Amino acid sequence: MACRYGLTAPELSGYLCGLPSPLPIDDRVPAAGQTKVWAQFCGVDPNRLYRLSLNWRYPRRTRAWYMSRGPEWKPSTLTGSTPVCLGCFAADQSAGRDGYLRSGWVLAERCVCSVHGELLLDRCQSCHRHLFVVFRLLEGRAQPVCGSCGSILADRGGVGDRLHDRNLMLSTLAIQQRVTASVDRGNPEQEKFEKALAILWAPLDHPVSARPVLALWLKEAGWRCPYDVRHAVGAAAPLGQLPVRWRLVTLLALNDCFGTDLAGDGEMPPLAVQLVRRAAPRQCRLPRPGRRPHVQVLKRSPAEYERLANHIMADPRWIAAEKLSRRKRERVRALLIDAALAGNLAAAHRPMLLPQSSNGEEIQI
Repeated sequence: MACRYGLTAPELSGYLCGLPSPLPIDDRVPAAGQTKVWAQFCGVDPNRLYRLSLNWRYPRRTRAWYMSRGPEWKPSTLTGSTPVCLGCFAADQSAGRDGYLRSGWVLAERCVCSVHGELLLDRCQSCHRHLFVVFRLLEGRAQPVCGSCGSILADRGGVGDRLHDRNLMLSTLAIQQRVTASVDRGNPEQEKFEKALAILWAPLDHPVSARPVLALWLKEAGWRCPYDVRHAVGAAAPLGQLPVRWRLVTLLALNDCFGTDLAGDGEMPPLAVQLVRRAAPRQCRLPRPGRRPHVQVLKRSPAEYERLANHIMADPRWIAAEKLSRRKRERVRALLIDAALAGNLAAAHRPMLLPQSSNGEEIQI
């Protein structure tokens, strides 16, 4: 509906709620008031619209198993920028229907399209920026475009994945489906998945290390953790914070190190034991020192401000300050204002020694 007015969904949502700025949308648990307004504007049953929410589709899935917009020390109520499958968009265009985002694309473990077996894209192929999908009305249909450069997100008919990568995609898809089934069905295997993923991205040997334990599996001398995934090191739920390609690498390492029988009671593979030994404990991030909690100051009435101003104007120190230079008068005024707001104006009548006046003499007020 938003693209028919040349807007994005947050922009239209903000307009409907009477706000001058875009209103972020929580696809997981949208506010009941928002869905009611959307349903009324779009002519849709509110209950039917609520059934499109992620919480309704995946009732057992916690927020940690969705994509995140940032690191865990800066949590967000919204899912991250959705990766897409160009094959699915091409299918929408071939069927003559509006393009739409699939709900499964925002799952934390999703990196391969379950329909086309292709790696999802989280960067625009034209401008190479992080992909932010918006829809535009083209040829009578809503079509997805890049929010940064405006290029249409469509399958260009290229070669795609190399032939030797097809087996890699199929192997990753099998691991991905196993994780999805475990999380959505609430299997006991889910907790072991979470622990294994946290071990792979735990700091290596030291709590403040910028390299994850995953570096041992990569076996590359001098490997440094890329900047765009460094925030996931030490995270309790790292999978949803990773780009698509690093999600694929993590799933392959999970299967290679910990095996397929995570739910079993047998001993861990030797490689998994080595990783557990090298994993350093997580370091809790504390707030920066010096930050003070926001305290809302009670405002005085205009009459009280006028009374304080009159007291300052009648104060002997302010009258005596007329002989001083402008800069020193402002200093006296600031001291008197602080004393008045603190309620110590009467108690502050004590001698105050200022620097030399304009004629070079010290003045005592």
